[in-house]
Amino acid sequence: MAEHGERDDSLLVSGFMRGLKVITTFGEGAARQSLSDVARRADISRASARRLLHTLTALGYANTDGKQFWLTPRMLNLGFSYLSSMEIWSFAQSYMEELVQTVQESCSIAVLEGYDIYYVMRVPTRKLLKSTLNVGSTLPAHVVSLGRIQLADLPPEELDHYINNLELTPYTRFTITDKAELKRAIQEDGAKGWSIVDRELEEGMFGISVPIKNRENKTIAAINLTLAPSKANEEGMIERLLPELRKTAEKINRELR
Repeated sequence: MAEHGERDDSLLVSGFMRGLKVITTFGEGAARQSLSDVARRADISRASARRLLHTLTALGYANTDGKQFWLTPRMLNLGFSYLSSMEIWSFAQSYMEELVQTVQESCSIAVLEGYDIYYVMRVPTRKLLKSTLNVGSTLPAHVVSLGRIQLADLPPEELDHYINNLELTPYTRFTITDKAELKRAIQEDGAKGWSIVDRELEEGMFGISVPIKNRENKTIAAINLTLAPSKANEEGMIERLLPELRKTAEKINRELR
């Protein structure tokens, strides 16, 4: 038997692992795929891909026209199962709504997973935003404040590995594309305990984030406010928003503790 924290490969279900790989092959640019596409992207045989895709279809998680396959909205149930199982989300919603009511800016919580952040809660304002983000949306972690402040909590060797293997795409003219500069920015965010990222992913996107920590003081998520860059540059705006954001994060942290 494996020690606590170690993986016991004898307990792994290979078919289930292949099924999860099949699901993750679908995404932006690959919403609909042929059997061959799925087999290639999941690195499994066509026979295995066929069985797994037809199983997903029979359960209502996928659909097919006989040539291509795609996921159905029922797949969202898996994500909502995760959300409902996390103790943080049961009380964070009300605190986020209070914050949005106070500052009149959109508020989100996201978790870091690999090279991306996943939005797990979002309370928008009634304003029309150019960029539509919803629960389940993903963004590259290094170009948004929600990601940077969580990357800042990684052990040094993990952060180095992350940056060394990162492809720095210039999304806008403001995107940091030098790895040494990115590392400095992340470390500076960690030292001050909050992150601001201005127009690095989209020209109209400005975010300010602080970490959410569990009872062991480990960062498990981040909470942010998103607003237009022009508004963020108004005199005293950050000084007004940051204390309110920190106050909300501390309320969530206290619940977790």
